[in-house]
Amino acid sequence: MNIISGSSNPALAQEILTALQKLDSSSTLVPVEITKFANDEKRVYITDEDKVRGQKICLVQSFSTPVDEHVLETLLLVDALERLGAKELTLIIPWMGYSLQDKVFREGEAIAAKVVANVLSNTFIDRIFLLDLHNPSIPGFFSVPTYHLSAKQIFIDELKRTGQLENAVVVSPDFGGLKRARSFAQSIDAPLLNIDKSRDLSTGQVTAHALHGGEVTGKNVLIFDDVIVSGGTVAESANLLKKEGAKRVTFIATHGIFCNDGLETIEASQIDQLLVSNSIAQPAHRLTQASKTNYLSLGNLFAKGLADWL
Repeated sequence: MNIISGSSNPALAQEILTALQKLDSSSTLVPVEITKFANDEKRVYITDEDKVRGQKICLVQSFSTPVDEHVLETLLLVDALERLGAKELTLIIPWMGYSLQDKVFREGEAIAAKVVANVLSNTFIDRIFLLDLHNPSIPGFFSVPTYHLSAKQIFIDELKRTGQLENAVVVSPDFGGLKRARSFAQSIDAPLLNIDKSRDLSTGQVTAHALHGGEVTGKNVLIFDDVIVSGGTVAESANLLKKEGAKRVTFIATHGIFCNDGLETIEASQIDQLLVSNSIAQPAHRLTQASKTNYLSLGNLFAKGLADWL
């Protein structure tokens, strides 16, 4: 199986390839040119057809900023791969942009996640891998085989390595994340607590009001969530937990969007550590300036997911 990368996260695509080569030494990277015409239209050109024709291909593309551009680029790459005679196509979407728009909150809104799923399902794609969606029912929007992976074990392994599971409690940052946090707490045999949080729908401002379910005094607190958007939840949760006497606060989230000054907000908060995956590529300055943030690789996780189709 050969790997081709969209422009959103080439570093992760390379990590997947490196891990995949341990299972299939013949796997290689398919070269592609991704540019724009003068009129701002996207142009993709796969430069080595021998690595595509009659081959199993895996396309890696996060639907991260600029979201619309990366979705369209994916569709263009899929079409190009089909026209070159790829035998089979697997799509890995480490972060599925539009997945937070999974229901109608007001009459007149679109279910954007379903729209994206419908578009992808009506292409040459044979199967799709998704990761830690906010709503685990989203794979049902697709009409091609879709597999929902979890990065939970990657985080647990890192916490074990750094000794953070000792005297630990798990906290859900809000009531909506209780099911997700409960699964994590059960996996590490730790107590589960939750924070009463509200969000101003006009400004987006997050306020953490109170802690429910137990004590955190002198504890290593692990806050578990699926995605960080603005960083407000991270900062507010950390501040509340430190006031409640937490010894150390680690926030764990699979996806780090960090809108606007999100990462700066987190760095200025009372959080001790932030663990996120590399599902979304980060600008170089964020990687060097974010002293509290550790990025964990998804390469092995996705390579293992692909193993049955090599």
